[in-house]
Amino acid sequence: MKSQPLARRIAVEAALGVALCLGGFGMAQAQMNYPMGSRLGNANFGTFPQVSINCTDYTLGPGVRVLSPLQRIIPHQQLSGIQSPVVFQTDATGNVFRIWLVKPDAVAQLQVPKAPGQCGLFFSN
Repeated sequence: MKSQPLARRIAVEAALGVALCLGGFGMAQAQMNYPMGSRLGNANFGTFPQVSINCTDYTLGPGVRVLSPLQRIIPHQQLSGIQSPVVFQTDATGNVFRIWLVKPDAVAQLQVPKAPGQCGLFFSN
């Protein structure tokens, strides 16, 4: 009899997780508070540890954490070739140490400053 409440709790947690993923996740991500110093950009991941954000080349620092839109860590072996809007932070040496992948439809709702870029003929802000 003791296992029934545990099974019920697991079922409720699973149902809540599915509801968050399917229903309100876009809104939840847009309401996320990113740490001070975070910037918004479009990333193109090359071979590890290279990443280009807004046509500016960066190096992924040691211990970098890349989080999916579901807030799950993505191993660096799986990053090559990914193109996505991101919110990111750099350390004192200019290496990127934290990246959040963002769903394209949530970008307009974010209140994060855009990173400067070097795309095109004239540099963009």
